[in-house]
Amino acid sequence: MNRTEQLAVIAEVAAGQWGMITTAQAKEVGVGAVQLLRLTEAGLLESVSRGVYVVTAAGMPRHQDIKAAWLRLMPKEFAWDRPAGHLDSGVVSHASACLLHELGDIPAPEVEISVPRRRTTTEPFVRLRTAVLEGDEVTVVDGLPVTTPLRTIADLLRAKADGGHVGGVVAEAERRGLVDLDVLGDRVRPYARKYGLKATATGRDLVDHLVAQAGESLRRHELDRASRKGFADALRFLVSRPELAPYLVHHEALNVLGGGGSYRIEGETGDLPENTEG
Repeated sequence: MNRTEQLAVIAEVAAGQWGMITTAQAKEVGVGAVQLLRLTEAGLLESVSRGVYVVTAAGMPRHQDIKAAWLRLMPKEFAWDRPAGHLDSGVVSHASACLLHELGDIPAPEVEISVPRRRTTTEPFVRLRTAVLEGDEVTVVDGLPVTTPLRTIADLLRAKADGGHVGGVVAEAERRGLVDLDVLGDRVRPYARKYGLKATATGRDLVDHLVAQAGESLRRHELDRASRKGFADALRFLVSRPELAPYLVHHEALNVLGGGGSYRIEGETGDLPENTEG
């Protein structure tokens, strides 16, 4: 194959792998190490990790380090052929999963991948964790298998990650509707003592404790505060304009009936808005 043909077969593989290809995959499609080196010297490929290249024209993919590390776990297997649950495959987890889910601001100096059996790696910034995952604990983000937000939070607590950072992850996940707090509470209750809570603490106690550490608030707390503020504002208004109380009561009755109304007090006239609720 000439250079154009070599690049074409590489690009075809890379198109399904975020613009990336491993040395072993390139060999599978007929492009050897020497040819990869020449394509790199020509600026057509760029080495992004040991044994992993990106097609320059494709640009650098987001979370390139995570994707390269995942490809290296099974370097001969193309991403689309990776068998789910294979003993040599892996699932992005812990802080790396937070990056992919865009949850919180937890530090992620290493690429963390959970694998179903103990494995080692010579990559200095890759950490392999041994864990057997259930099917409902894995989702797909940008083509990568990733632990779900629920499993990710549980993994972080099991690993004794910083409470404030985990609290930020929890708050963001709850605001985006990615976790059910009751289910999360049941799942994380065993870790309450690790974070200084009493033996009698519930999982929800731990969740609230972590979120408070993060200086965040849960959506239900924000809604409660908004409701209380609205009620307090209404009370202050009635104190300042007590003569409007009968008309506000009348307005509420009209809302229930689906109509509008008006008021006239001491020369003031105004329309009461029609009920726009369904």
